[in-house]
Amino acid sequence: MKGFAELDTTKKKANTSNEWYTPPEVFELLKNPQFDLDPCSPGKDKVPWIPVAKHYTAADNGLLLPWTGKVWLNPPYGKDTAVWLDRLALHGNGIALVFARTDTLWFHRLVIKADVVCFLAGRLKFISETGQQEGSAACGSLLLAWGECANILANADIGWTIDRR
Repeated sequence: MKGFAELDTTKKKANTSNEWYTPPEVFELLKNPQFDLDPCSPGKDKVPWIPVAKHYTAADNGLLLPWTGKVWLNPPYGKDTAVWLDRLALHGNGIALVFARTDTLWFHRLVIKADVVCFLAGRLKFISETGQQEGSAACGSLLLAWGECANILANADIGWTIDRR
């Protein structure tokens, strides 16, 4: 199974920002799919490697705008993660990248709604607001997929996958 760097056991420094961008390697391991929308984008200029046609930024408030086609979602992590995942589940066609927080209510409520669930091997090294790839994330990540995008995730050798279709 292809994966990410070996488990990083170095102490993590606290960071109060929730602006962490998806590393390009995720899309390579997903076999370079094309998405129609990123509703949580920092802007195309900051993440030109994310393969989406349309970017909604925080100023646009992607929760309130229409979602069409295949959606890539790396939502702000924290208390609002569930709101974004609810919207993606309702839309029914996309892939979300979130922490594998099995201790949260949203995890137990939303993971069972996804068509395909994939626990990533190792820990991601997200891209910071400065554009630098930082140390490994504080915990593991998972991808959740719905609709047509479930095929993208089911066909990628990126982690431990459960196909619920």
